[in-house]
Amino acid sequence: MSSGAVIAQSHPAGATNVAAEKQQAQDLYKQIQRVGAQVQFLGQKYDLAHLKLDQIRNTIANTKAIVAGIQGKVLSDDAQLKSDAIYAYVNGGSAASNNPLFTTDANAVGSTSVYNQVAEGNIGSVIATLKTNRVELTQERGILAAEEAAAQANANAALATYRQYLTLQAKIEQARSQVEGQISAYYNAIQAAANAASARAVTTAIANPSPSSGAAPGPDPLGEAAVRAAEQYLGVPYVWGGASRYGVDCSGLVMLAYDAVGVYLPHYSGDQFDDTERVPLYDIQPGDLLFYGYNGDEHVAMYVGGGMMIEAPETGYTVHITPIRLGWGFAGIGRVRA
Repeated sequence: MSSGAVIAQSHPAGATNVAAEKQQAQDLYKQIQRVGAQVQFLGQKYDLAHLKLDQIRNTIANTKAIVAGIQGKVLSDDAQLKSDAIYAYVNGGSAASNNPLFTTDANAVGSTSVYNQVAEGNIGSVIATLKTNRVELTQERGILAAEEAAAQANANAALATYRQYLTLQAKIEQARSQVEGQISAYYNAIQAAANAASARAVTTAIANPSPSSGAAPGPDPLGEAAVRAAEQYLGVPYVWGGASRYGVDCSGLVMLAYDAVGVYLPHYSGDQFDDTERVPLYDIQPGDLLFYGYNGDEHVAMYVGGGMMIEAPETGYTVHITPIRLGWGFAGIGRVRA
């Protein structure tokens, strides 16, 4: 997998390429999933290699400590023998005459022999052990040094591969963000154009009613009062199924606003669609409801005038006023029956 394969190409957004950009974003997401799993595996592999390296180094240190202990014992015994010899020399052998082990008495020959064998044998045994351990240490050092070098090489290689995949992961994330940014910019442009077109359509329809319709109707006092009631919930967070100061959903906001002026509406946009009268765009008045989805079953908002509407859109948003939308999903305008 090469990093060059994941860099998104910048090009003007349009309806013909947004589907391709969505597919590219999905492909990049799958790459991130695969690379993320590989990064996790390589991280664990590096940790194991580093652990093995530490174990080898600990083994070397332990072996050195054992040999150092044996060497210290030999030096201690050797020093004691030297001390005994010096003591005997300084005292001119007077101590020997008092020590049954050094007497010329034939009866003590056996004891003297045993002493010499024990003393010399003890030191000789320790020295032999020391030599053996030194040889083993030299051998172990050679073996462990080779293993340490191999373990260090494995740890370095594991770390290098791990870092390489981290870099690749970051590049894929950047590419995905770029593609998603292009898609977002495309939809934002479409939405802005739709909002502007909707506002123009409302203004034009109200200012120039259909010849067969007569003059545009005056304001509806009931609708105006419902708008003022709805505006009392500005800033309240969206909560699915909510209908209180602590949270409202789209139909809950409309229900509470009309309940405040004495009109009952059910708490569901589809039922509110059924309970309202369809009116044409040019006849829209404050308090009229704008429905979205099949027969208004997806969303409802309230017209406040001037091409604007108040709504509780979705989770993560609060009640706010925004330009009306007449594009995708728009199902019609409904007027509440007094």
